[in-house]
Amino acid sequence: MAPRRHPVAVRMVVAAAVLSAALTGCMAGPHGGDRPAPGQPPSDIQNIMATLGPSPLFAGLDPGDRWLIVGDPLGGRARMAMDEGLPVVHLSAGPDDLVLGRRIDQHLLAAPFLTWNWKMSPHAPPYHPVRVIVGFADTSRPLDPEDITLRRLPDDVRVLELVWNDKALRRGTMDMPKDGTPARYTVRGGEEALGKRWQEGIDLISLHDTAWPGLSTSHTRIVFVAARVAAAPPARPGTSVPAALISDIRLLR
Repeated sequence: MAPRRHPVAVRMVVAAAVLSAALTGCMAGPHGGDRPAPGQPPSDIQNIMATLGPSPLFAGLDPGDRWLIVGDPLGGRARMAMDEGLPVVHLSAGPDDLVLGRRIDQHLLAAPFLTWNWKMSPHAPPYHPVRVIVGFADTSRPLDPEDITLRRLPDDVRVLELVWNDKALRRGTMDMPKDGTPARYTVRGGEEALGKRWQEGIDLISLHDTAWPGLSTSHTRIVFVAARVAAAPPARPGTSVPAALISDIRLLR
């Protein structure tokens, strides 16, 4: 009889498969390869390498302390889907925070550009609960591999949230961090943009300088990149739970 897997281990395996799709870069192989072909079924997503860019520095599935999973990704809040013939991760709001990402140890100056795709559903103002988050620090690997909560971050970790606003005119604005809260940058927004796939690209150095103007980026390192679903109240009667489709989160040189 095969040994039974511990429930926590099972959740981590499933979460890793989902996360691989969100942070997809290329098909499994020693040095990368081609992107998944359009129409590839979601069941094949676990074969995609978890990568944050085309560089081998980021390639390879490492099931150790590189995964960053907060909350329970099961229960329907995070699942594989196909959209316009492409594999995506469907993330929906709930009563608790959910984070799916990867721990990184990369100098900001060596990988300053972040790109991703997203398609957003209607949501209550001002911000959509699904967003992309980036962690910065001035020391190498400041995150404890045993701490997967993101609620006890070291004091020297700075967090940038890349959000979707209900107002299109808020695009390009930065809400400055206060008392250790994340800096919040509005990438896009507006009702007219909902339900459409958008490919985004941002300069992390520029945003870091805006959010923390007194800190030099000469020693800044990226310590994690993740998709976050902020806790949200139950949807009002007759409305759908806010959700988003996210794919191809990449760090680029």
